[in-house]
Amino acid sequence: MQSRPKTNSQTLPVLRIVLATLALTMLGTAAADEDAHGNVPAGSSTNAPANSPEKVESPDSWFHLDALSLNVYGLAYHPDRNTVHRKNLDNEFNPGLALHYELGNSERGVTFAEVGAYRDSGSNLAQFASFGYQFKMGEHWRIGGALAAFSSETYNRGVTFLAMIPLLTYDLGVAQLNAVYFPKVGSYNQVASFGFYVTLPVGRWMQ
Repeated sequence: MQSRPKTNSQTLPVLRIVLATLALTMLGTAAADEDAHGNVPAGSSTNAPANSPEKVESPDSWFHLDALSLNVYGLAYHPDRNTVHRKNLDNEFNPGLALHYELGNSERGVTFAEVGAYRDSGSNLAQFASFGYQFKMGEHWRIGGALAAFSSETYNRGVTFLAMIPLLTYDLGVAQLNAVYFPKVGSYNQVASFGFYVTLPVGRWMQ
C-alpha cells in the first residue's frame, strides 16, 4: 500500500507564489483602468479650482462585479478506457466550483484568473489556482490556455505542480461552454482526459 506523501512543505510555497502573482496582476490592471478614466497621478499639477471637492474613491473600485463568473464542473472523458479502469482513475463525474475573474477583455482576447476545486478522475479533491489568456475567434469562440498550480493525491504523487492547460470556449452570452484537455505527462498525469464545464456570469446577473 502506497504511503501518503507529505506535501505541505512543497505545496504552500507554490500556491502562495501563484496567488501573489494573481493579486499583483489584478491590482496592476485596476491601476491602469483608473488612469484610463482620467485619474491624475499623485504630485501632478491640475487646473481644477483649489476649493473643488476631492473625488472620493469607492473602497472596492479595483473590483468590477461584471467581470466575475462562476465555473460549474463537471464531466470528464478518458480515451484510454483500459488504463483508467486498471488504475482506478475512471471517475468521470467531477463536481466542483471555481471563481473566474476577467482581468482584461479586449477585441483581441480575454485575460483571466481562477481559483477553485473539484472531484478529479481519482475521486480525490483537486485544488488549483490559474492565470490564462484566450484569443477571440469570431463572435463566440475563444481559444487559449492557462498556467495552473494543481494539488491533488491523483496527480504527481500528491505533490503540487504547475501545468499548461489548453482551453476552448463557446460564449453564449448568458453562459459559456468550456472544454479542457489534460495530456498524459509521465508521473504528473498518468492518463489523458478531456474536461467539460459551464461558466456562469453571475456578476452581470447581480447588477
